Amino acid sequence: MGAAKGLKSALSFLTVLPVGSGSIKEMAEHAYFFPVVGAFIGLTGGVLSLLLFRLLPAYLAGPLTLSSLLLLTGLNHLDGVLDLGDALMLRGNKEERLQALHDKNHGVGGFTALYFLLSLTAITFLLLGERLLVALPIAEAHAKLSMVVGGCLGRPYRRGIGREFILGVKRANLKNLILGIISSAGLALLLVSPSLAVSALFLTLAFSAMWVRYLQGVFGCITGDMLGCMNEISRLLCLFLFLIPEGG
Repeated sequence: MGAAKGLKSALSFLTVLPVGSGSIKEMAEHAYFFPVVGAFIGLTGGVLSLLLFRLLPAYLAGPLTLSSLLLLTGLNHLDGVLDLGDALMLRGNKEERLQALHDKNHGVGGFTALYFLLSLTAITFLLLGERLLVALPIAEAHAKLSMVVGGCLGRPYRRGIGREFILGVKRANLKNLILGIISSAGLALLLVSPSLAVSALFLTLAFSAMWVRYLQGVFGCITGDMLGCMNEISRLLCLFLFLIPEGG
């Protein structure tokens, strides 16, 4: 029953689907379900993209697919991009930057970070077109894997939902990491060439580890906002791989 509750909690947190409320504890201890839920989100977006790109011009289909994907996830991680953008732009010590991270008022740093991230993602969607049917499930699964890696490696902030999540992930650290990697890599191997699947996994793990190390150097900890931002960046990085020609 614990695994079933963990899957339900992951669906409840990562999507707007009416599956009922879940617990952070169950979600975190079974965080290996994150890539599975990510694959479902990506598949939903990929099927929608197939319809939109066949019915509408690409310059409309791409942004509409991205908008639908973000709405399905409840715009869940965009606030993290805004908050982290503001905090990284601030010139101050760790405590001052953490205060900026938790400030509810957003500044130019946050809006600029969000603008560039969404613009690059929308352009990538436009360029990939119907290939999103395959690319999105893989990219979303690996984006969710990045949050699992962040939870496994990160040192939590002293309070907040992010702390509960990270401590919960760490209670089943090895299981979450291994099963998360297996599910993400297994999905990719089913859909694309081994070289592309390995590249997606390596890129996600390398970026996640380096991003956690960088952020802990700047802030001294990892927060929920930082994990959410990791999700958005990891998705974009994985999608970039699909723009590289085979053998390129």
